[in-house]
Amino acid sequence: MIQLEKREWCEFWWEETGPSPKKRILLIGDSITKGYYPYVKERLQNEAVVDKLATSKAVGNPSLLRELDYMLRHPIGYRYDAVHFNNGLHGQHLSVEEYERGMEEVIRYVVEAGPPFIVLALCTPVTEVKAPDRLDAKVNAMVMERNQAVRQLAAQYALSLNDLYTPMLGRSEYGAGDGYHFNEQGRQAQAELTAQAIMAAIV
Repeated sequence: MIQLEKREWCEFWWEETGPSPKKRILLIGDSITKGYYPYVKERLQNEAVVDKLATSKAVGNPSLLRELDYMLRHPIGYRYDAVHFNNGLHGQHLSVEEYERGMEEVIRYVVEAGPPFIVLALCTPVTEVKAPDRLDAKVNAMVMERNQAVRQLAAQYALSLNDLYTPMLGRSEYGAGDGYHFNEQGRQAQAELTAQAIMAAIV
């Protein structure tokens, strides 16, 4: 039986539905991706059309593959030049082994869909709510385990890696106050890293 989140949600976004001479990029992720998406779009506006799939679905949830299918195999036939994938803060009931299996399943699915470049992102650190300068020992330990799994899969499949974890460490001024999310300054910093990682992959 699939274990769901307390709340499940999904947001599909196509920035330009018509043909474009620019490259087309897809950002896939959760609320962290949703937060930095508009700033990535702004940074890449001269080079690429940037679409988005923001979802609460964790790897291992079959619904995630259905959502990916709708974006990557849309009837209109959008062709993506690169996919940036950031998933790991949801599905905290999953063991690291289950997470790695689910992540590998998604990677294979995206590879088969045909985008020439895939960038895997490391999850951002999680801090204590009342002490934003201190990591949440339990949740962040899970993040570190999952990030290591992502590193291994990126190496195994020869995929690009975007480290969104290390640059956020110790940056309490980036926090939004809930331990997970980031303010505008933090989202801007993540967008810069993400735009750089995407451009490095597609150029």
